[in-house]
Amino acid sequence: MTQFIQKRCAPFFALIMLVPLNHALAFTFQEAIQKISSHASVQAIDEKSNAIIQEGRNQSAWGDPMLRVSAKNFPVESLSYDQTPMTGIEFGISQNIPITGKYGKIKDAFDQLAHATKYQSEDKQRQLIQSLWLILIENRKIEEEIVIIKENLQWIGNIVKVSERLYANGSISQQALLDIKIRHSELEAQLSNKKYESQEQLDLLGYILGFDNASLNKDTVPWHILDKIDENPIDTRQRSFEHTLSSKESMLQARKRNVVPDLTLSLGYTLRSDIDQNGDFVSATVGFPFPISGKKSSSRNKAAYEKASAQNILEDYKNFKESRLRQQKHQIEKINEELKILNTRSIEFAKNSREVTSKSYSLGRSTYIELLQSELKLQNLLIQRSQLDGKLRSTKATYKFLIGDKLYE
Repeated sequence: MTQFIQKRCAPFFALIMLVPLNHALAFTFQEAIQKISSHASVQAIDEKSNAIIQEGRNQSAWGDPMLRVSAKNFPVESLSYDQTPMTGIEFGISQNIPITGKYGKIKDAFDQLAHATKYQSEDKQRQLIQSLWLILIENRKIEEEIVIIKENLQWIGNIVKVSERLYANGSISQQALLDIKIRHSELEAQLSNKKYESQEQLDLLGYILGFDNASLNKDTVPWHILDKIDENPIDTRQRSFEHTLSSKESMLQARKRNVVPDLTLSLGYTLRSDIDQNGDFVSATVGFPFPISGKKSSSRNKAAYEKASAQNILEDYKNFKESRLRQQKHQIEKINEELKILNTRSIEFAKNSREVTSKSYSLGRSTYIELLQSELKLQNLLIQRSQLDGKLRSTKATYKFLIGDKLYE
């Protein structure tokens, strides 16, 4: 039956789905991967990463020096420049100067956060690729089911002809003939529904590829990838959590160093009229804030809590990942065992049963109920196998995604 399905599915596998609309854009699998890399949702996260880098440069800068011009000690009544020795024009410059390396830690914190966001972008891209695979897998299952239903529809059509002859001979009742025709109509309805399901997959594909009515050449799909595991997978989601933790650690170090305040150094030069023969004046000032409020301590505590939160998120993800991977492995083993039983025993028994019942019915030895039961049993088993094949492929795709394996060549 597998060979039969493959032969019958060949025309359907040429494209990802039946496209009823005109002007469809057909992509190869590799072209689809390239389109996903420029997807709007991926680009949005990339731009966020770039914004974080710029914010880091802003937050880690010392700040601009302050230039100052002051008119000092001019008499109120005359505003004369040369009336008193204290009158003058002062030109000054001041600059905040850190005496710890906190700004370097702040820059490192933002750089690590930008890396984390970049990995989020890569993870988003991997999610879209996984979605592409799930669409391909679902569509392949739908096309296999279409072939099964069509083959069954043809078989029922032949049975209707036999039943009409038996009814004419008085061997079966009119109710039996009607029930068989009803079953024929049910199969036609199933076939129509499957074609609509195929259209739904087309709509999902359009979002991923960024085009309405897009299609994908299924001859280019590397199905063998699902059975391969790379030696050095990269879990982009875990990398993102790790860089986030590093960012929080750097920010905590910066907040601890912030306990030591920055110095503010000011230099001034005052131009005077020199009526006292002492020339111009120069001045220098050093100042720093006195940390008596709880602002710095609360900032440090906040950074400590954020680091602890990031640590817990990373640990939780690792535990979740290991649990899901074990679950996926057991699921793959379970499906393989079910498929083995279906392929070696159940389907062969059902095929033989339908064939025997069909011949017996044509000779008037079996009832139409037995006939329909054998037909329905075989169809259900074939569809069950198709669904299990699809579930096995999707489970493998999910497993590869969880371990960080590549889903394309």
